[in-house]
Amino acid sequence: MSTSNPPASAAVLAARARWARQRRRLIGYGQWDPFMPAEPVRAHLKALAAVGMPRKGVEQALRLQPDALRHVTSGTYGYEPGKKVTREIGQAVLGFWPVLEDFPDSATVDPTGTRRRVEALAVVGWSRAELAKRAGRSYCSFKNSLRFDRTSVPLAKLVVRLYDELWNQRPEDHGVREWVAERCRRQARAAGFYGPLAWDDDLIDNPSALPQTDAQVSLLAQGENLAARFLLGESVILDAAARREVLLHLMEWADLTVEQVAERLEMTEAAVSRAWERAKEKAREEGRTVPWRRAYVPQQLCEAVAAA
Repeated sequence: MSTSNPPASAAVLAARARWARQRRRLIGYGQWDPFMPAEPVRAHLKALAAVGMPRKGVEQALRLQPDALRHVTSGTYGYEPGKKVTREIGQAVLGFWPVLEDFPDSATVDPTGTRRRVEALAVVGWSRAELAKRAGRSYCSFKNSLRFDRTSVPLAKLVVRLYDELWNQRPEDHGVREWVAERCRRQARAAGFYGPLAWDDDLIDNPSALPQTDAQVSLLAQGENLAARFLLGESVILDAAARREVLLHLMEWADLTVEQVAERLEMTEAAVSRAWERAKEKAREEGRTVPWRRAYVPQQLCEAVAAA
């Protein structure tokens, strides 16, 4: 493994743990085969390349040696692409689908999530001119970059940072003139943009996802203490802030797996893991106690105790 690559993400570590468990199980059954067909891996690498993740980016994200996948995609030393690949590497690749943080800065990605975040911030009152100013870019450069069929990874990451910082902040509270913010809101409404509450973090980047429109937010989403009422079993619709609060409570205090938390909140496991890691990182940055899984007991440990 290369020591120059960044630490593996939670999703990568989970994939490796699944592979290790499967390997031990198959060895115990006498069915372990260290190799697997390369064609499914090659097809998956092509699909990753189509969304902007190059082979070298996959190797870096999975913390593989440089050119570890070269024999799968193009062959090496004059030989044709290989027909076999080690099972460890093959399953790691097949179980990998990148989030934005995995892409190298030289890559480009689908612009859907970037545009939706800018539009959602416009509903709140943040104009593109103000976002460009906060991003340290010229207004024309920022505006024009949103028109392309692909978005550079640095720009996409920059917009994510702005969105996470400003989605629940009134521009008037940060030095923006009231008439400027109100004009931005009016133009956003006229353009049919959707605000932050219409998008879940795990859906906003998906081009096929549909927004949760205001028509779906009824009396069930009104009132205070939405998170507490949801945890007590009341049928309420969580806004983004309440959903985040419930997620952190369940991850820290409930004896639930990530899969179970995701199912309860109707999210993907990847989105739950991202939100949990983001909360821990924010706590570290602010010097607060980092949340940890106080109540969760892995099933393997329960089985071991029961068998003892």
